[in-house]
Amino acid sequence: MDLTSIPLMAALKKRMQWLHGNQSVLSQNIANADTPGYKAQELEKQDFSGLVNELSGAEKGMRTSTAAKLRTTDARHMAPGGSNAGVPDAKDMKDGEESPTGNSVVLEEEMMKVADNQMQYGMVVNLYKKNMGLLKIAMGKGGGGR
Repeated sequence: MDLTSIPLMAALKKRMQWLHGNQSVLSQNIANADTPGYKAQELEKQDFSGLVNELSGAEKGMRTSTAAKLRTTDARHMAPGGSNAGVPDAKDMKDGEESPTGNSVVLEEEMMKVADNQMQYGMVVNLYKKNMGLLKIAMGKGGGGR
């Protein structure tokens, strides 16, 4: 059974991919905190509840995707577009402070974003684990005192 056929599991997978991409962008910002002229970047925010609705077909009654999408046939295959498939490209941050050297990275803000990203990733991992536990119980292979 492909777990991504379950809308919530697919949404959790997409959220993990976005958080991974966001961590990469944040680490690039921190690494370039002293680079003259470097502009801090960020990913477009992801609406998780909208993502779940989109995957479950709740917004329009059912899924209506006419675009052809590349698919993997085995869990060991790489996703089309590499590991960050489905993650939007980073764009320059707007309304950021700029140092006299032209660098717009504020290290304290980036570190707070990293901590927030880490907490969100931990939450998604816990949701994934809980759902896997529920699926195991439903299949008769989980806890339940057996």
